[in-house]
Amino acid sequence: MALSEVGKSFCYHLTMFQGRKAESNNGWEGSGPWPYTILEEPDLTHHIERLAFHSTQGSVDCVTFQPYPDPDKNQDRHVVKEWVFEGQVWKIYSIFDGHAGHDAVNYTAEYLPALISEKLANILKDTRGDILPSRMIELLQETISAFDDQMTEGVVSLFPGGAEAIAKMTDDEIRAIATVDGKPHLNIKRCMSGTTVLIALVDPVRNLYVASVGDCQAVLGVKGDTGEWETSILSANHNGRDLVEVVRLKVEHPGEDQVVLDDRVLGGIAVTRAIGDQVYKLPAEYTKRVFTMADPSAYILTRVTDVLPRNLTPPYLSNVPDVRYVDLKRYEDREAILILASDGLVDLYDAYDSELLKKATDNWVKIVAEGGDKPSLRLLRAAMGGDNLEKVSFWITAEMQGAWMDDTTIVTVRNI
Repeated sequence: MALSEVGKSFCYHLTMFQGRKAESNNGWEGSGPWPYTILEEPDLTHHIERLAFHSTQGSVDCVTFQPYPDPDKNQDRHVVKEWVFEGQVWKIYSIFDGHAGHDAVNYTAEYLPALISEKLANILKDTRGDILPSRMIELLQETISAFDDQMTEGVVSLFPGGAEAIAKMTDDEIRAIATVDGKPHLNIKRCMSGTTVLIALVDPVRNLYVASVGDCQAVLGVKGDTGEWETSILSANHNGRDLVEVVRLKVEHPGEDQVVLDDRVLGGIAVTRAIGDQVYKLPAEYTKRVFTMADPSAYILTRVTDVLPRNLTPPYLSNVPDVRYVDLKRYEDREAILILASDGLVDLYDAYDSELLKKATDNWVKIVAEGGDKPSLRLLRAAMGGDNLEKVSFWITAEMQGAWMDDTTIVTVRNI
């Protein structure tokens, strides 16, 4: 039997490593052990940098990492840009952590920053380059939510009669609308996957705005007068482990005991807010008939069979971002660092409660503050085990048929 392209890549991946063979369950009780290769330096550092996509733009350092050898596996995206409005520079740093496919995250990374730029340009033109923080917060909230609402409307508009009409349509009638030339309609395809959003904007007078949908993390580190670094988490934690989000969902869906099950919305998805994922935002009939007809083999459809009977009063996922505001002028004479990270970095630290997350983010700031080049790569290396060659080697060389590490993207901004 011929090997798939992924299989060929995996075999090639394994031949790249020269070192001592070992086995480990990586601390995952009841699992493994799996074979891996213990690498020595400088090979270990070489392979981390080989597998990572790293870039630097001035004081901004970015890395996105997924060691599994399928190049199509990584669903993280990041966008770093400067915008000039009314002769003044605005800076945007953003991470989008996609799931269940690439369509939603690709669409969002390409068009959401552009939409924010367009809305911002119009307001600044009318106000001659000035905007109040309260209006900026509203702009981010309204634009991000409207962007997702438009995605939902792109599906709903194809079936004007709604779920009741869909239930009465034949398979052929639905397929004629849901597919184009045998492929899923783009409006439908991008709604069958989803993405988190983490956007940090810095204006010309050093106001910082952080908008988050989902569970990526933004951290601000400021050096105090004593030389100690003060750390603030500027993002929300929109997932099924967050008590505030669980309470919100139970209030919005009274009497539905399984609205959060096993720390997941309807027992299916970890995040409680996202762009896309209309499987959790539209009535179940859309998934049973429209999405299934459009793309029968879609990954998401294999994951929601048990979820559909619980889909009683959608939407279950919110698209409303949490927006935090920081006046950086307060820190004019102090060093400041901004770190954005997808939840893959949190996973590496096992930082699943507020106390552990605070300890982890304190450590992130400390590592970046130590100085040196490639701070995002150094932060990634520290999270994987630092100087522990065996632990770091496992993350790089594990022989498992499927990704063993979450996509991890880090953006660090020094002297923000």
